[in-house]
Amino acid sequence: MKPNSYLHLIINPLISKYKYILILYIIVQLVFILFFPREYTNDAEYYYSLAKECVQNNEFYPGTEHLYQDYIVAPLYVNIIIVLLNIYNSHISIGLFNIIINLLQLFFVYKITRFYFDDKTAKLSTLIYVFYLNSLGLVLSNFTELSFTLLILSSIYFYSKKNISFLFLSGILLGASIAIRPVGWDLAVCYLLIAGYLYFKEKKFNLDILKIASGTLLFIILFGCFNYWHFGRFIFTSTTGPVNLLLGANDTATGGFNAKVYEEGNIGYISNPDTLTYIQKGEIYYGQATNWIKQNPGKWLLLAPLKLVHTFSYDDISISLIAGLGDWNIIATIKNLAEDRNFNHILPGESFYVKLLYFLLEIIQHIFYYFLILVLVLWAVRNIKERSFSEFSLLHLFFVLIGMLMIMITVGTPRYKYPFIIMMIPFISSYIQTRFLSKINIEKL
Repeated sequence: MKPNSYLHLIINPLISKYKYILILYIIVQLVFILFFPREYTNDAEYYYSLAKECVQNNEFYPGTEHLYQDYIVAPLYVNIIIVLLNIYNSHISIGLFNIIINLLQLFFVYKITRFYFDDKTAKLSTLIYVFYLNSLGLVLSNFTELSFTLLILSSIYFYSKKNISFLFLSGILLGASIAIRPVGWDLAVCYLLIAGYLYFKEKKFNLDILKIASGTLLFIILFGCFNYWHFGRFIFTSTTGPVNLLLGANDTATGGFNAKVYEEGNIGYISNPDTLTYIQKGEIYYGQATNWIKQNPGKWLLLAPLKLVHTFSYDDISISLIAGLGDWNIIATIKNLAEDRNFNHILPGESFYVKLLYFLLEIIQHIFYYFLILVLVLWAVRNIKERSFSEFSLLHLFFVLIGMLMIMITVGTPRYKYPFIIMMIPFISSYIQTRFLSKINIEKL
């Protein structure tokens, strides 16, 4: 049987049950949040602790006590968590909010795909989104990925409308994404590139970029003033850039996160951290990183591809959360097997059935992930050969490419690619539809 025949057999029944799968997806999320809550760890716990601290002190983030921390992180997102905890002080409020964000993100994936292509392809996009398990896992945690990606997607959707009000709204949403993660500037650069592309294509200046810029500037000014009011400093985004640059530019750097750089004797060590503001620490980190790059340009360039390896080689951003296993990941599993060669030492203390569930989830997720990456590469190759990139496909592709460049400059981690995967789902779906499923009749589905 040919590969596309297998895809017919798998995908056709799924599309025919499209609405039931979406209902089941919502129910599964609610069951997880209400009956199987997960403990937060690492960044998720840090955001939560910042929000709890602010709730206790009856203030917004950042507060005066955060002046001497290492950096200010995701100020808009932490303030959203503060509002949620003031409404109902529990993980459940964050989880229910995540469900809403996840479903809105799914909605915009559908709407964008339908706008670019057609309803059949849009249905396929939503199914791909549902079966990309990281989105489900992220609902169970407290990371910025869902909110950030939603803002990016919604900005692109309203940009596609080309209406003055929607373009202004697109800019506001872009500004909000920057207030969660500085990588939101990536999309701002993409809008500029598209404006240049349209100028050379149509030989006239497109005013869309000015409408977007005005919305972005308005949000940055308002949010910056809000923070100045309660913090005394005009701050509108994370200040994590210097520390991320340092993580990818030091003698112990591996391309991914490695905390050794902060140990005594290494360039990230600060002997008196409690006496320095986040601004002073940022200046130290930036100075140490740039000096190291100047002294070791060859090593820094060689680290760049390793950062992409850390980001794209595997994809279990949140799979362990679905299985209830905290921070466990496939790399830890492989290392344990390589060192001990004993299956019993994997996930110590867990039952055989939990281990089996975890491995099944990992296998399914990675087969699906590598399939999506393969289709994405095939789509790009086809469009390069045919020179058939549209304004909107270029916008998405520029976002991914610039994002990859930012990772190569700073540091790589699997979570950083989540927005890239979600943004490219419409084009993955289109390629699958035209290449493999064109004979499937789903007009009435």
